[in-house]
Amino acid sequence: MSEAQPQAEPQPASILDAQVEALLERIAADRDRRCAELRESTERQARDLKRSAIKEARGQVHEAVKRERKHAEQTLRQAQASADLQISRRAQQATRELLKAMWAVIGAALEARWADSVRRRDWVRAAIKQAQRLLTEPAWRIEHGAGWSEAECALLAKLAAGGEGREPQRKVELACDPSVHAGIRIRTSGATFDATAVGLLAVPSLIESEFLAQHLALSATPAAVLP
Repeated sequence: MSEAQPQAEPQPASILDAQVEALLERIAADRDRRCAELRESTERQARDLKRSAIKEARGQVHEAVKRERKHAEQTLRQAQASADLQISRRAQQATRELLKAMWAVIGAALEARWADSVRRRDWVRAAIKQAQRLLTEPAWRIEHGAGWSEAECALLAKLAAGGEGREPQRKVELACDPSVHAGIRIRTSGATFDATAVGLLAVPSLIESEFLAQHLALSATPAAVLP
């Protein structure tokens, strides 16, 4: 058996057929080129759109995060302000209650202090010492309450005149005033130093500020160092 011979490609029947075939090949090649260009352009546009979409999405996410963070910070500030306001109101209420309790007992505390003989002498000495710094007139009128003994009056006059063991520096007049329950009141021609319980409490704002200062100082003292 003889081997099969390759078949020869068909030849154009005419020159016209050859021209038509060549034209069809060019058309096919141009179509393929245009399809490739279109596919590449489409893929490039798709990539650009994808990058643009990702960039836009990233920007939107960033803005959303910024808005959420700003909202969270604003919410936190509002919550903190509200908490601070509540704390301030509670502190003010606690301060009012503390001062109310102080005013309820301070009068009786001063009366009890005056009733103690040792503290009573300390009170008188402190009043005389402070009056000596404030009152410059050479004559004093000292008003005291009822029930003073002669010894107490003599000591008061001696202290007010200039101190124990020294020559008198001022003229002293003692006068009993039954309205004075605790403390003494010292008058001169131009001024009055009121060291009575009523006089010591005559400026509420000063009393309250001093009381709160001492209360805060005591509260800040560690318990270990307290007596």
